[in-house]
Amino acid sequence: MQFAIAVPSILRSRWMWWTAAAFPVAVLSHEIGHYVAYRAFGFRGAVLHYGSASHAVAGEFWRLMKEGDVAAATLIHAPWQAGVAAAAGLLMTYATIAACVLIARRRPHPFVVGLGLIAAIRFLGSALVVVMFMFGRRQNGSDEQHVAMTLNVPELAMHLVGITVLFASWRVLLRFPAQEPGGRAATLAGIVLGGILYIGVLGPWLLP
Repeated sequence: MQFAIAVPSILRSRWMWWTAAAFPVAVLSHEIGHYVAYRAFGFRGAVLHYGSASHAVAGEFWRLMKEGDVAAATLIHAPWQAGVAAAAGLLMTYATIAACVLIARRRPHPFVVGLGLIAAIRFLGSALVVVMFMFGRRQNGSDEQHVAMTLNVPELAMHLVGITVLFASWRVLLRFPAQEPGGRAATLAGIVLGGILYIGVLGPWLLP
């Protein structure tokens, strides 16, 4: 007698597995932008973690900047360099999303679509910041805030751009998995699976 094991269709979907595989690339593409800038400017102790990039004096530098002691912060390193390094991560994310949208329109491979969707998720935080702005509260530590503090770019404008990119890119990219039965659900499941595996297992092991 033979027994057949029924595998849920979502687990057999290429959209789920390729999207899960894209999760580390989406996260690291942003952080590598920061890391490369730190190294280029010679910041001491530049290090790349699985979910962040930092350097030895980052905490002290931003503390001084938030306190308004620009002169003391400048003794650590030039504020404009810190601003460019903060912007580098954002620019990498924008470039990743733009590339994925352009490639997907010609060849909508699940990895490319998943990569663009996951990269854009970063701007969900911008929606929270905008809500906090509306209630007169501020969130500390975002890349947008750091760029605003050092390069005099309006922080709220950057968050609004991020939110726009988030919704526009998701609207375009989710059309492709929707062309296959269960493709959209499988893609969303892949985002969750990729996050669990990378943040909970793979990331801390590779780049603690």
